Amino acid sequence: MNKFRFGVFVASIACLTTGSMASAETIKIGTQEPGGSFYSAGVTFAKLIDDNKAAGLTTEIIPRGGAFGNPTAVEKGVAQFGFTTSNTAAWARDGLEEVYKGVKAEKIRTVSGSMQAAYTMVIARKAYVDSTGFKSLEQMLKASTLPRIGLKPTGSQVPIIADMVFKTMGSSLAELRAKGAITQASAGQITGMLTDGRLDIYIENAPAGQATVTEMTLTNDMVFIPFSDKTLADLAKGGLPTGVMSKNTFKGQNEDYRNPVSSTVFITSKDVPEKVVYDVLKTLVDNKAYIAEQQAAFKLWDPAAGCQPQNAVLALHPGAEKLCKERGWLK
Repeated sequence: MNKFRFGVFVASIACLTTGSMASAETIKIGTQEPGGSFYSAGVTFAKLIDDNKAAGLTTEIIPRGGAFGNPTAVEKGVAQFGFTTSNTAAWARDGLEEVYKGVKAEKIRTVSGSMQAAYTMVIARKAYVDSTGFKSLEQMLKASTLPRIGLKPTGSQVPIIADMVFKTMGSSLAELRAKGAITQASAGQITGMLTDGRLDIYIENAPAGQATVTEMTLTNDMVFIPFSDKTLADLAKGGLPTGVMSKNTFKGQNEDYRNPVSSTVFITSKDVPEKVVYDVLKTLVDNKAYIAEQQAAFKLWDPAAGCQPQNAVLALHPGAEKLCKERGWLK
């Protein structure tokens, strides 16, 4: 092979290598453990992004972190995208002392806000409610024998919200944990522990149709415990406004359920290139019908509403802003 041909050969290999590297650019999406709504949505998003060959992206799911951990993961570059909630996004941005110890997540940006509503639920085994006669969580926490309460692991925002709830009643997560009343485990484990009577109460923050709560209420007789006006008012001040989960959203929920609510926000970092964020959001918007088919909780996702400041919560990433303006959703 002469020098000219060898040079052409090397140049061709270099081009092919560069092209394959570009086409194989991997983005990581922070979700939560399997069984949660963020994990399920992440799998759907990943499939759509992987299938969009024009974008030249592949995805990797990071199945941990949850709403609380994902802003930090995105801030530090452990993930390029992640699911969180409106309240947690604000807490992370502001470095809320009780949660983020004053450390502000200054890089996180919104791709789309208001993707789904998440409801805070206190659900108790009917057998426990019937045997004790307790109708409120306040009564349960003041009992001489404390209920056994199940929560998701640390990293999810659920323990944070639960702590806020407990504090409105004169207790705290730390106090209840010290007394042996708290069990933190994966959602699947919690369901089994309720079924065999090792737990009495489950506290969750999840959208309508979420798999864990659906399975839990179908396999167990459960009661949705109401929130007091004081608890609702106190949590509203903490970034969780009061909303209503319509009756019959889950089995055993026979009345409209007033509760602290948050909405899902899909976030990224300001360090992620504009084109990548634009391509990801465009892929999701163009496949909105498929997402609604696969994820019941996303049926009400309105991408136009997700661009608006009150729903985005954080500043929009320039790539998201570009798409929103192109579609006429932002001026």
